Amino acid sequence: MMKRILLAMVLASAMSMPAQAWQSWDAFKSANYEAGRVIDYNDNRLITTSEGQSYALFFALAAGDKATFETMLKWTETHLSAGDLSKHLPAWLWGKAPEGRVIDSNNAVDSDMWIAYCLLEAARLWDEPRYREKGLALLTLLKTQVREIPTLGKVLLPGQYGFEKDGRTTLNPSYFPLFLLRRFAIEDAYWNDVFEGCLRATLRSSPNGFAPDWVRFEKDGSIVTEESVGSYNAIRVYLWAGMMSPKDPVRALLKKHFAPMVRLTETMNVPAENVEVNTARANGPGSLGFAACVLPLMDDNKHAALIRTYLTAEPIVKENYYRNVLTLFGLGFDQREFAFDQNGFVYFPRGQGAKR
Repeated sequence: MMKRILLAMVLASAMSMPAQAWQSWDAFKSANYEAGRVIDYNDNRLITTSEGQSYALFFALAAGDKATFETMLKWTETHLSAGDLSKHLPAWLWGKAPEGRVIDSNNAVDSDMWIAYCLLEAARLWDEPRYREKGLALLTLLKTQVREIPTLGKVLLPGQYGFEKDGRTTLNPSYFPLFLLRRFAIEDAYWNDVFEGCLRATLRSSPNGFAPDWVRFEKDGSIVTEESVGSYNAIRVYLWAGMMSPKDPVRALLKKHFAPMVRLTETMNVPAENVEVNTARANGPGSLGFAACVLPLMDDNKHAALIRTYLTAEPIVKENYYRNVLTLFGLGFDQREFAFDQNGFVYFPRGQGAKR
């Protein structure tokens, strides 16, 4: 009887304990977050980007950190969206040297997508209707960034200005996290066509299994023939592909398509910093943040185990903003802090995240 009572007490105590915090998120906040904004200390202007805000909103959602989510959302809306996310796409660059102000008012569409996604998912997980209203309004604004290119279909421009000239359109494949578009299509079937167009652009721009940072399309849908390099932008293409649900058939397609990048990573132990897309010529090793991006596409083998060992030993320091966010995505996904289903909904295999 006494043993049963003691067992019941232990179980009750365990159930009442708070879920374990996501330590990497706490470390990131200590290093790169202050008063509502994410700071890139590698730039002497102490910049904040809409990218950094959008990624950190997702990490806060995954960590169940409602207070930080709300503070970041308010800062983003106030300082990057002229006070209203439902009417203004966020400016991508803000600096605090010598004084805080928008440095470049152009938007970055991938960040806009992540912010809309975080708002929709926060509304669902935290039962906050006002987040949903903002998320849907932002989706409406995002439609203004869609263009139709022959043989591709509907795709998203990288931003409002500077990507359409002389009948040519410049795209950034790393701006297409396809599982976000799956989620948007749950709200509005319009986004199904954008998903298909962005998938075509991703595949066609990387014929040898290596994604480019940027790709230009002629007005007839053909690619402008020129030297093309994949590096600090393109590395995220592999990250987004690897984080797709195994139940989404597109993931298997992308895994096969980008197998050359995975093989190169296994050969070098980390991904190359630069890859010439058309020749597959690699130039030197990239950072561990790059390795975090390829990890979700890798099989569970000795190469993946080595990268995990490197990543878990890598400290989060303020001078490495970009490496830090890539690591939180890649290693966080690998450690099952979060995952995405075939419809793009986020969930938490360890039972934590937004429910904490």
